[in-house]
Formats: sequence, C-alpha cells, structure tokens
Amino acid sequence: MTAMPHPQPGDDLPPAHRPRSGGSFDATAVTFAAMGLYDGLSADQRAHVLLPQTDPTRTHWNFLPESGRHGLPLGELDRHQEALAHRLIAESMSIPAYARVIQVMTNEHVLRELNLPAFGHIAPVFRDARGYFLTFFGQPQPDITWGWRLVGHHLSVNVTVVDGDLLNATPFLLGAEPARFGPFRILGEEEDAAFVLLDSLADLQRQQTVIHSKPPADFVTRTVETVGDVEYPAYHGVGRRDAMINDEDRRALAYFRAHPRGIRVGDLSPTQRKHFDELLELFVGRARPGVVGFEMDRIATAGGVENLHFAWAGATSIEQPHYFRIQGPVTLVEFDNAEDDANHVHSVWRDPSNDFGADLLIQHHLEHDHTGSHDGGTA
Repeated sequence: MTAMPHPQPGDDLPPAHRPRSGGSFDATAVTFAAMGLYDGLSADQRAHVLLPQTDPTRTHWNFLPESGRHGLPLGELDRHQEALAHRLIAESMSIPAYARVIQVMTNEHVLRELNLPAFGHIAPVFRDARGYFLTFFGQPQPDITWGWRLVGHHLSVNVTVVDGDLLNATPFLLGAEPARFGPFRILGEEEDAAFVLLDSLADLQRQQTVIHSKPPADFVTRTVETVGDVEYPAYHGVGRRDAMINDEDRRALAYFRAHPRGIRVGDLSPTQRKHFDELLELFVGRARPGVVGFEMDRIATAGGVENLHFAWAGATSIEQPHYFRIQGPVTLVEFDNAEDDANHVHSVWRDPSNDFGADLLIQHHLEHDHTGSHDGGTA
C-alpha cells in the first residue's frame, strides 16, 4: 500500500457524468442500497429505524450487549428485508470486511452454547445472531448528508455520507469471543500480520516498539465519542475482571495524540515496511475499494505512512495476552487480545479527526453556502 494520489472512479467518463471534485460513485451506491431497504420497510419499522442526522445518539457506538437500544433489530426483518439489509452492509465496505461482519454475528450462536453453563436460559436473550440494531440518521436520499449504523455485540459499523459525495467508514469495530474456536478465527489474519511485523524487528527496534509488558483489557481509547488529546485505558473490561490493570499500567499504555508511542514506520527496513503496509491495509481495507485511495491520500496529506507509529504491549507470543496500536494524525488502529486467556479479540479502525465524517462535514460547511443567500440577491 502506497501513499500516492489515486485516480477517482469515473475518470474515464464524459465530464457531465463524472463525480464532483473529491467525490466518487461510492456514496451513491451506498445511498441507493439504503433507499432500497428503507422503501422496503413498513411504516412502524421506519419509525424505529429513523432518527435525525444530528441526533446525539449518532456517536454512541458502544458494541457491548445493551438494553434500550434505538434502532431496528435484524431479527424483526422478514427474509426479503433482511436480504436488503445485507445488501446495504455489503455495499458499504469491502467484501472481506463484509465476510468478517457475517462471521462476528454468526459467532453469537457458538457463544450462546458456550455461555449456557454460566447463564442458563438467559443466554439466548443476549447471544443472538440477529440481535444487531440498524439505525438511519437522516432518511437516505441522493445529494444529502445522512448516515447509518449497525451495532451489537462485538460489532459497530458506522457509515456517513456527506452531501451525497463523500463516504466515511469510521469507527469500524469488529470483535470475536471466542477469538478461535473450531473453524472460527475471525480476526486471525490481522493478528498474524501483526506478529509477522513484530517478529521481523531487530532487538533495538523491538525495544522501541514494546511500550509495556502488560496489555490493556480493552481499547486504550475505549469507545469515546471523540478521541481526546490524551486517553487512558479502563482498569478492566466492562462487566469483566479477568484482565485487570493498575494506575501504573494505565500511564504506560496511555494514548497521546501529539506524541505517538512505538516505532516510527519510516525507521523500518524495506521488508519490515512491506509487513507494516500489509497490516495497515487489513484495517483501512475494511472500507469500500473506491474509498481506500481517499483514506490513503488523507494519511499522505497528514504526514504520510512513514510517520505512522506501531506500538505493542503485553506478551510477544500469540498464546498470551497482547495488544498493538497504529497511530497517526488521521489514523488509529487498536487490537487487543487480553481477556479469556488471549482468546477474546477486539479490533477497531478510527480516524481521530474524522470519525462519523466530522472533518468532512466541517469542510463541506466551509465550502458551501448554508445561509440561504445567493450572489446578486437583495436584502
């Protein structure tokens, strides 16, 4: 993966049919898929699925089992509607990312059976492969700003369309409990790629990379609405106490926006850089293929891939609890496998400046007149 300018889809089309500057047909494809689903819902379902684009719950993206969620559960869709919902999910990301989303939800069937000894008859209530909630923030229409979310246990997909042109796909969270069981190892490719990079480092490089001997129980930045200048991990996972850390650990693991921890990518050898690029692509590549180039161009503008940092915490063997982080001005990846004796994974791709399309929305409002006034008009 290189940090070079990328041609926009549609460059070979007649000028009148090309997307506007900075845009592509990706947002249009997602919008039309969403419109198809919305039009296929009943009036009662639309009332449950739709909130205003500016609703404050837009940025509540917590992925844990939660009561009282707003939205339309996938389990309340008929077969045709469910197919339309999956068309929207698949249209909003790469096919490998869609396959992982399907696996995350399906893994709830396995977890339900594993939880039966502890939770008994209530396990099916919150281990439900169709207990994922879909919400539209603004009714999907061409040439407007709107978004959609799919959220539930170990899954939080948040897509924003700005002015019908630009598409944002962060935060994008996937997890797995168990991380490996039978044929399932949903996030194994990301985990293996990180170990390939770690194992390629020389001793001095590894000393720069490993920031602490103990990993956090969950993301250092947690599921905060906006990543702050400094973030500290929680003492333990929500509802769990099997991966506790103390104040010293929290300080050692902290996220500092202006001072990334770990090794700078520009200090890697060509072979190590190739390993890093492959790892980064597994996260940025969760977006639609047409959006990946746009994301890489944003990284290039913000200092380039060479100024990203790769940090590690915890064990350096896959059988023991571990964590890694990729950090830059517009890029944040966190991956932890600390709970359940390193058999419980959380992974997230975020953009500290542009989650939920925040930066794109600001740019859009600066570049477009929203006052209702026009040149040549009268007072």
